[in-house]
Amino acid sequence: MISQGKVVGVIEVLNKIDGEFIEDDRDVLQSIATSVSIALENARLYKETVSMAEQERGIRAMFQKFVPKEVVDKIIRDSTTGKSLIDEFKTLTLLNIDIRGFSGIARKIGPQKSVALLNYFFSVMGGIVFKHHGIVDKYLGDGFLALFGAPVSTSMDADNALTAAVEMQEAVRAINSEYVEELLNEPVQVGISVYTGEAVVGNIGFEMKMDYSVIGDTVNNVFRLQEITKPVPNSIVIAETTSRAAQSVLELRELTATIAGLKTYELLGLKKTSI
Repeated sequence: MISQGKVVGVIEVLNKIDGEFIEDDRDVLQSIATSVSIALENARLYKETVSMAEQERGIRAMFQKFVPKEVVDKIIRDSTTGKSLIDEFKTLTLLNIDIRGFSGIARKIGPQKSVALLNYFFSVMGGIVFKHHGIVDKYLGDGFLALFGAPVSTSMDADNALTAAVEMQEAVRAINSEYVEELLNEPVQVGISVYTGEAVVGNIGFEMKMDYSVIGDTVNNVFRLQEITKPVPNSIVIAETTSRAAQSVLELRELTATIAGLKTYELLGLKKTSI
């Protein structure tokens, strides 16, 4: 029995009750061998399909701990079509959140409590990013940079980032009342900056350490915006490009500072419009 050019089995017939084997007997045996070969190949393919499905479920479960479901869908879909997530210019909205004066906090509460505080903070804030279809690009000591619009872009990327920023602002108040004030006897303060612009996204690094990340002036500008948040604790500062990209109704206070020739605003609130 042959399947896919390989011998998968043998049918052995030693004798016949009545007479000698004839051509019709050979044809019957050939038909049986063909049918068995097909059945064996189907069984192999079924087992392989089940194994691949289990592997995909495992990959999804693993990656969805780090990125939203739609990003995992795109990674798996593009891997099957030969496409790549790497090396592309995209218009993104970046969000940077930073804890004010964390070095002083760490000295006050010690390393173990500092790590516990950061992990709790990141779990809350990272969860908000995922909820609004963003990904956490990199942790930066006592803060992180989040991307909205890569590798999956939508017309709501700026709105998603702004909604996440407002929820983070509210979450800081909840964290302070539930956890931090008891630990520190004072509230934690943050700054949140949001900037929309073109950047390069891709797999950056070398073969032993590779990250899907973002580079360009847009990254520099979101960190420059972060500096503008410092005079007002727990404020959200956004660039003119983000206010133009958003479809929501924004309540803004124009600031005197500019970034790359663009106006900057403190975001005081937003109301999503129905689409």
